[in-house]
Amino acid sequence: MLRLRTDALLPLFAASMIACGGAAEKPAAAPETTQKATPSVVTNETTGTVKELHVRASEALLAQKYKEAIVALEALRAADPSPQVYFDLGVACDAILDNTTARARYVELETKYPTDALVRACELRHANVALKLELWDEAEKLSVGLLGRSNDDMARLLGLGVRALHTLHKGDDSKAMHDIQDGIDLVEAKGYGTSGRLPVAVALLKFGLGEVKRVRSEKISFQGIATKDFLTNFNERCAMLMDAQASYTDAIRSEDPQWAAISGFQVGVMYKNIHRDIMAIPPTKKAKTKDDQELFFAMMHVRYRVLLEKGGDMMDRVIALGDKIDDRGNWIEKARTTKAEIVQAISDEHKLIADSGYDEKEVQKAWDILRDKQIKAKEDEQKKLEKKK
Repeated sequence: MLRLRTDALLPLFAASMIACGGAAEKPAAAPETTQKATPSVVTNETTGTVKELHVRASEALLAQKYKEAIVALEALRAADPSPQVYFDLGVACDAILDNTTARARYVELETKYPTDALVRACELRHANVALKLELWDEAEKLSVGLLGRSNDDMARLLGLGVRALHTLHKGDDSKAMHDIQDGIDLVEAKGYGTSGRLPVAVALLKFGLGEVKRVRSEKISFQGIATKDFLTNFNERCAMLMDAQASYTDAIRSEDPQWAAISGFQVGVMYKNIHRDIMAIPPTKKAKTKDDQELFFAMMHVRYRVLLEKGGDMMDRVIALGDKIDDRGNWIEKARTTKAEIVQAISDEHKLIADSGYDEKEVQKAWDILRDKQIKAKEDEQKKLEKKK
């Protein structure tokens, strides 16, 4: 006798029930359709979808709200990195004068996406921030590619300026001047920067010209020369100082305000350095006694303190510019440090003169008498020459 498996008959039984109009089991409910949720990006500073963050970053950049843009872009860098995100981050950090972070984002773009079209624009910006951070070798490597862009004048001008400053930093002012002159010739031929703000590449060449002139002026020494030659050397160095200052003043017109600050800082340093070199001059042979030597130093300090004061005034201007543009970078800190050194040097001079027992007004009067004697001596000499004629 066959024994039927009841479980095998269940489907058939259920079918017969349906066919005869009997009650059937309810069909299984159709699966619900669900939309896939767009994931949100959450950081300590912001939240939103990738699309929302892209929109937020773009709008902030267009409105020049760079700090807001950076918040959105940093979230995208973690969640949805791309060449555009890295580039925009670098640009935004550039705009708020955060050179260190700007450089880091440019390096990331160039390293992770070396063949992307944005790399060309990135290298221009990278070279500029590298210079401001005094990363001479890094900037010089970038200049090689910039100089190879034969159809891009601004890239070539920036490359020449970068290479010149790197060469000058290595101690070759003649070779540096050659690159600067090539750049200036191109600027004048094309009429770049004839009015308004200077493009960064042009301002960099003007700054480089000031640097070459500064370096050359500081080669004029006051040591080991006859007293009669001091005035000649001093006047020559001052003339070169003023010439360098004129070039730095041109660079101050830069579209990049940090080059204005750097140029102003270098002008202040020139005044500080010429004062330092003059103060290192030993007393003349005529100053044989201690009193004579103290009077010599007192007269030198009173006479040439104005150079130190000019240097201090320029540092004040640089610091004020830094406050105005919210720059807390390395050059502004250098200006603050240098200003403090100048203030201390002036204070030390006052104390030195007071300790020597001389009154500064008396010292100034002695200088005036000496100056009048020198003027009269020159006039007498001129009269003798005229009589001989």
